Amino acid sequence: MAFYEKFRSDQLIGAHRGWREIRPENTLCAFEAAAGHCDFIELDVQLSQDGAWVVCHDETLERTTDVEQCFPGELRPRRVIDYAVEELRRLDAGSWFLDRDPFGTLKSGRVWRETIQALMPIRLPTLEEVLDFSAASGISLNIEIKDMQTLPAKKVVRRFREVLEEYPKALPPILVSSLNHYYLAELSRGIPSLPLAALVNASHPPRLKDYLKRLWVEAYHVDTTLIKTTPIESLERLGIYCGVYTVNNPIHQEYLFRQGYRSIFSDCLIERDTPC
Repeated sequence: MAFYEKFRSDQLIGAHRGWREIRPENTLCAFEAAAGHCDFIELDVQLSQDGAWVVCHDETLERTTDVEQCFPGELRPRRVIDYAVEELRRLDAGSWFLDRDPFGTLKSGRVWRETIQALMPIRLPTLEEVLDFSAASGISLNIEIKDMQTLPAKKVVRRFREVLEEYPKALPPILVSSLNHYYLAELSRGIPSLPLAALVNASHPPRLKDYLKRLWVEAYHVDTTLIKTTPIESLERLGIYCGVYTVNNPIHQEYLFRQGYRSIFSDCLIERDTPC
């Protein structure tokens, strides 16, 4: 059965990189915080130098880790692909949240600084760790494969398939997405039963409906700049569901659901009355 059809609701909230409003993004603690407050968790994966899948959004490591302190004076570009997984696992992926307070939740008192400190050390997770978490918690995942232009696409897809094939079919529903649609085409040929979503962030591909049918995707996820030009109804008649990222305003979310979008990716989940 397809990913979207496994949910009772036709209005789904995806936790964008986990609950990144209150925890460091794309970490296990962000995913743990989100579980129970969303329909599925979205995360980003890319390959390390030695071929391990690591959860990280940016191509480079400076924004969300202490790579400059951990590896001072190095000439490497500080990209994920430039480090072995053991090196990446040494990085502190949590302190930046305390330093920058990206959503103002520390300053407002909604999140206690001591709560984040108690979670330390916070590391970059591997894909396997997240799949284990999904299996244990029952939470569904949307795994975005980042566009790794320095690597042959076939190698990227082959390595992804190798990891997925290690896991039993009893995993909660998983949707795989990417801005690199060649990855999706290769995955649809290799694992025909794997639910896929095409991501776009700048413009719609020409002859959109035919294009998506050829990709054999079940979902089309668009940036907010494209919400007014996405043919939601005609795509859904083809069995292709539309989602939009990233929308944090609840009123805006409700408007988009009324327009027919089936999923919304958000940094901000259910509000709580006490600090998290």
